[in-house]
Amino acid sequence: MPRKKQSILSIEEHKTPVDVVVRNSNLPSPDGKVHQYGSIVHNKATVRSILAEMERNSQAFVSKETMFYIAEELSRRMMEKFKRGYSVELLDFGTIFPTIKGSISETDTPGKIKKQFDVGFTPSDNARDALKNLTVRKVRRPQVQHCIYYIENMFKPEEKNLLQSACMARIIGKAIKLGGEKSGIYAAAVGENWNGKLPVRENWIKMKHITQNKPSALEFYVEDLSPDFYVFVVETSLSAGGKELKNSVIMQTGTVLVKE
Repeated sequence: MPRKKQSILSIEEHKTPVDVVVRNSNLPSPDGKVHQYGSIVHNKATVRSILAEMERNSQAFVSKETMFYIAEELSRRMMEKFKRGYSVELLDFGTIFPTIKGSISETDTPGKIKKQFDVGFTPSDNARDALKNLTVRKVRRPQVQHCIYYIENMFKPEEKNLLQSACMARIIGKAIKLGGEKSGIYAAAVGENWNGKLPVRENWIKMKHITQNKPSALEFYVEDLSPDFYVFVVETSLSAGGKELKNSVIMQTGTVLVKE
């Protein structure tokens, strides 16, 4: 009996390997156990980057300007529908719709209910099926969620852990954004022969003028510090995901020389 030929359309696509990061949650758990959450490491594609790719690869006689106009006009019209309370189908990806988060009590006023308006999204079957193309390449389990890599003078970034009194400084790290009940940047004088133990908190000097507050970078004006060796301390009550924690997290740099 002749062997059935495989259709070209039935050939399976190559799987795409992705990395998964698993971290401990800092949020309090009702059962007292340490819970973990995962995230997929992914690149970002924008509509503009996709249109540029279409322009490079397309054999059709469609100009880039025409494609951009259609994309922007479609986006504008979809947003207008959403503003009028419609649910909007996002092509084959799913449906975005206005919704209400949380519970509502009998005494809630319309004004209070409006504050609970939120954006809902229901993925389509096609979007869920697309995930079948992904496979796990590696599972990363970082030991810490918050850390400081180094501190630098913004005007001399090549000099790590070396500052001048009264300069603009930048702290580079991970999940270092300030926020929550307790947060701040402090300088603690430790001297040249530091033994690794921070001085008492009452002797820390708080930096008052912060110009940038991001998860990966903090920029601030160094108060007039006397020339000495310091450890800069960052305290935040935000998790790596930006949610407020029950207890604050304290990170510190290594020794930093502050010169005149």
